[in-house]
Formats: sequence, C-alpha cells, structure tokens
Amino acid sequence: MNSEDRALANILSGKENKKKIMVGYEGKKEKAKDIKSPLTDIMAKARMPWFCPKCDSIMKKRLDRKMWMLFDHCFECQLEEEHKMRVEGTFENYEKRKFFLNRRSAIDEQIDSIKDWLKAGDSTFVEPVNIDTGFVHVEKYERPQELIDEANEALKQLAATKNEVNTILEELNG
Repeated sequence: MNSEDRALANILSGKENKKKIMVGYEGKKEKAKDIKSPLTDIMAKARMPWFCPKCDSIMKKRLDRKMWMLFDHCFECQLEEEHKMRVEGTFENYEKRKFFLNRRSAIDEQIDSIKDWLKAGDSTFVEPVNIDTGFVHVEKYERPQELIDEANEALKQLAATKNEVNTILEELNG
C-alpha cells in the first residue's frame, strides 16, 4: 500500500493523517545560452559565403565553389591572380609546384594503399550454402609470396620517386 492509499484509509477511518513536508533545492540557475556545437566552426570554413572576401562580387557560379574550397576566393579573383603571375613570369614555377604537389599526393595514396594491403594479410570468407543443415562453404585467399615481394619492391620504388619529387619541390620553393 503506497502513502496515498494509507492517507486515504486514515482519513476514512477517522484517524489523524501524518503530514509530510516536501522541500526541494534546485540550485543556482544559469542564464540560458546558445549551445554551440563543436562542428560549427568546421562547417563555417566549409560553407561558401555569398560574396567573395577579396572583390565583394556574388559567388554563385559552379567554379566559384571549387575556387572557394581551394583558394578562399572566387573564380574571377583566381583568374586575376594567375594572369598577374603570367605577366610577372612566375606562373610556370607556380604550375610546376602544383603539378609536383599533386604527384606527391598521388604517391602518398599509393604507398598507403599498398601498406594497407600488406597489413590485411590472407583473408577467409565463409558463405552459408544450406541454412537448414548448417553447411557452409569456406573460401580462403592466400597471397603468393611473389605478390608480397612485388608490393615491397613497389614501396621502395615509390619511396625513391617521392624523394625525387620532394627534392624538385625544394628547388622550386628555394
């Protein structure tokens, strides 16, 4: 029997009911603030503004979005920068530098994918053939040592190529 039922029974039988006093403490209340997600700043960097920060023109073209993600300004500003570099004679150096940065990035991707493949090891797949009897078909894929040796050799060649690209980039930057 809960306390409400007991109190009701006491009242009906004429007995005195025990009085209870409830006291609650809520603590100090802070003023309500806007909750800021940790992704807010990240999304602000990824979001393209309506107007270019350099020339204040409206950025609504497809190429404006691409140039915003790469250079933080509109396509027209990028054209002006590249034209200015061509006039000054620094565009070829800029173009070579971009080419070798992209090449280094591609080499890094290839190295990472080969390392992931080497780390994965041999794989086994279990495929249920008959669910009622519990019969399964097991396929085991083993990598031949020749492929592992080729992958290690490719890693050495890619590392050498990456070193060459890095030296070219140092010459272009220096």
